[in-house]
Amino acid sequence: MGGPSLDWFEPALTGSGSAAAGFDRLIAREESKLQFARCLKGAICHPVPHAADRIALLQQDVKILEQTLQLRLGVLAMDRPQAWFRHSPATERGPFAAPVYEEPIFARFEESRAMSIRHLLPELWRMQQVTASSYDPSPSLWGRLLGLNKRYAQLRQLPHPFTDVCLDELPEALPDEVASPALQLYGRQISQRMRSCQRDLEVCFQQLWSRSESFLYALHIQHMSAKARQQQGDQGARRSAPQVFSEALQDALRFMNFGALPPSDDLKQRYRSMAHHLHPDKGGSEERFNLLTQHYQLILQALRRPS
Repeated sequence: MGGPSLDWFEPALTGSGSAAAGFDRLIAREESKLQFARCLKGAICHPVPHAADRIALLQQDVKILEQTLQLRLGVLAMDRPQAWFRHSPATERGPFAAPVYEEPIFARFEESRAMSIRHLLPELWRMQQVTASSYDPSPSLWGRLLGLNKRYAQLRQLPHPFTDVCLDELPEALPDEVASPALQLYGRQISQRMRSCQRDLEVCFQQLWSRSESFLYALHIQHMSAKARQQQGDQGARRSAPQVFSEALQDALRFMNFGALPPSDDLKQRYRSMAHHLHPDKGGSEERFNLLTQHYQLILQALRRPS
C-alpha cells in the first residue's frame, strides 16, 4: 500500500492527458475519500445523536450476556428440563446488582428434537444466522447470543462500494486512495475493539454451548428411555387386550383349529399338514381343500396387517 499524498491537489498535475483529465482524477479521488468516510460513519456511528457508537453498544450487550451466563448456568440441573425453558427474573444481590437477561436458555421445543437442536445451534453460530426453517431460538439466551453474533457480522463489513473492507482487518484493508496516517491509527483502534468484541462473543458461545450440549444429550437420553418404556407398555397392553376378529376370520381360525391368531410359522405348518390330508389326490374333498386355502389366505392377511 503506497503512502498518501500530502498535497491534495497533486493528482490534478500528475499523469498524462489534458487539464480536464487531471481535474477528473482529483475530483474522483476526493469523492472516493468522502464516500469512504460516509460508509465508515454509517457503519460505526449510532443514528441517535450523542449515543455510543455501534461497537460500544455491541460490547455492552455482550458483557451483559456474559454476566448472565456466569450467574445462571451454574444453577441449572440436567434432571430438571423445565428450568432450561423458564424465564429467570434477575434478583438484586447487594447494592450494585449487575444487569441480567431474563430469557430462558432455550425457546420451547419437543424433547424428541433434542439431537437435531444439538446439531443446529453450532451451525447457526458458524453461519452467523439467528433462525432456521426448522427452529427459531428466540426469545431465549441462545437467540440473543446468535443475534449478537449476527450483529457483529453485519457491523464487521462496510457497505457498498467498500464491501471488501472489514473493520477487524484495519488498517491493512484500507484502500490506497483513502489511506492516511490518521486513518491508519483510527483503523487500528477500530480493529482492536472489534477483535475484543469477537473474543468476548466466543467466550459466551463456549460457556453456553458446553452446558447446553450436555443438557441436550441428557434430554435426548431421557426421551429415548421414556419412548422405550411407552413401547413396552403398548406391547404389554396389546398382548393383554382381547383380540376382536371378524366373523369370517373367526370361521377361518376355527376351521384350522386356532383359538387366536397364530405365528406365521405355525400357520404355514398347520396349512401343509391339513392340505396333505384334504387334497383330492390324497382322497380328500376338493371343496374342503379350496375352503382351507381361502381360510389360510384370510389368516395370513390378518397377520400381515399392522397391529
